[in-house]
Amino acid sequence: MDVHIEEEMISEYVNKIQALAVLALYGQNVDSPIKSVVSEACYFLLRQRSDATANLLAFKSRLTKMGNDAHYSLPEYKKPFEYAASLVAIH
Repeated sequence: MDVHIEEEMISEYVNKIQALAVLALYGQNVDSPIKSVVSEACYFLLRQRSDATANLLAFKSRLTKMGNDAHYSLPEYKKPFEYAASLVAIH
């Protein structure tokens, strides 16, 4: 049986983190907004009819990939993705 992943919802939250990562490039402290976005994302992903664990894994994986794909010369852009991924708790 295939697991349904909430791709649109995950993309929406990854885009929010990406926007915050851009602000981090300009020196803005984005830790608090990242915590809020990740908290909201986890709350909604856990309440979907689809598999919550699969959704959280997909969300964390996308954030990790975005961080890994960031150019090495942009550590300020990479750090918000790494931080956001570290906040996603999977039980």
